Amino acid sequence: MSDALLPPLALHGWYMLTQFVDLPTPDEEEDVDGRHARLGALAEVLAGWSDLGDSGWSALYRVVGGGTDYMLVHLRATLDELGEVERKLRLHASSRDLVVTGDYVSVVELGLYGHTLGLANRAQAEGIELGTTEWAERVDAFLEEQKTSAYSLRRLYPRQPDDMPYVCFYPMNKRRNVEQNWYTQSLAERARLMQEHGKTGRAYAGKVSQIISGSVGLDDWEWAVTLFANDPLHFKDLVTEMRYDEVTAVYGDFGSFWVGHRIAGDALAPELTGA
Repeated sequence: MSDALLPPLALHGWYMLTQFVDLPTPDEEEDVDGRHARLGALAEVLAGWSDLGDSGWSALYRVVGGGTDYMLVHLRATLDELGEVERKLRLHASSRDLVVTGDYVSVVELGLYGHTLGLANRAQAEGIELGTTEWAERVDAFLEEQKTSAYSLRRLYPRQPDDMPYVCFYPMNKRRNVEQNWYTQSLAERARLMQEHGKTGRAYAGKVSQIISGSVGLDDWEWAVTLFANDPLHFKDLVTEMRYDEVTAVYGDFGSFWVGHRIAGDALAPELTGA
């Protein structure tokens, strides 16, 4: 196997379900007290999911614009657990008061472009052919080592930063046009472009935190990006600057953007019930 078409190695953490939810205006003849009780009970469920330790977390965000009222973000250890979250919400008494307008499934991903290139170069220098059993064993050992590092654990099992209540979510693809095909570029070129892209992101450390989740084979786009900040203008600044990175300018395609603000703790029930 040539390293030109070698996929980058990646580590995977929590699975992620992003739901878009409307809260319709109640009918004048509706039992207001009953509606408040149902939504108040839902708020208790969501509050209980806000920190599940190693099992993940859930959060509610009020969306501004975007064609929907709220965004629910759930992170769990397995896809089955995400399915159970979805089922519990669907069967909850409040489901009659909420309308899920869309969703997105992905898994938190840490791409290892530079590490893959270095590992491949060292293997070839030692006469190990890519794609062989010996190469696979070396890859497995490398990934086992990487997934226990403090840096990897922070990236694979991320938390909502307490001091960054604003959220921005969007899906994206790498282009596969005839003259702009990311997947026909050499591993060395892809690693170079992603390294430059990473420098832009690191310049916003302390201003913006991110979750990169992969969705190839899981949803319609290839990746989803979830950003957190204490000032929504940081989203605009970061995304604008990244548009000028070569990897984005030449190979990046983007879906819709959703921006909102976290509703946490004791504010959940008043938010949903309007009380």
